[in-house]
Amino acid sequence: ISAIETLPTSGTTAGHLGIAWSWYLISPKWSSIWPSDAKPRDYDEPDSTKIAILMTDGAFNKDYMSGGDSFAHAKKFCDGMKAEGIVIYTVAFKAPQAGQDILEYCGSGSEFSFKASNGQQLEDAYDRIASNISDLRLSH
Repeated sequence: ISAIETLPTSGTTAGHLGIAWSWYLISPKWSSIWPSDAKPRDYDEPDSTKIAILMTDGAFNKDYMSGGDSFAHAKKFCDGMKAEGIVIYTVAFKAPQAGQDILEYCGSGSEFSFKASNGQQLEDAYDRIASNISDLRLSH
């Protein structure tokens, strides 16, 4: 706990890495690294929808990849996820305008992007996301 308390809390949000790993977790291209019972389904698996929920309080201001910046990489990852049919929900929690903008870009539409400035708004955003996702499970 004492080591964690000494970590800086601002200035180095590499948001593109969080987006990349959210994709890797559900991409069948990465199935070889997961145990067999945790392997991601194929993108075209019947009766299956891949969903990513991205949340940040940051400005995407640290790039750990060469040849660009965190925003450019984030957009590339979000575009790739959407091209594969992944539904992306986003939550900007106390994020600066730059963080809100990139999450708005990444969301699968304006109705998939949420902004929260306090705990209640954050809870409300996740309640709406959960409700939307559970509605996808309805079948005849």
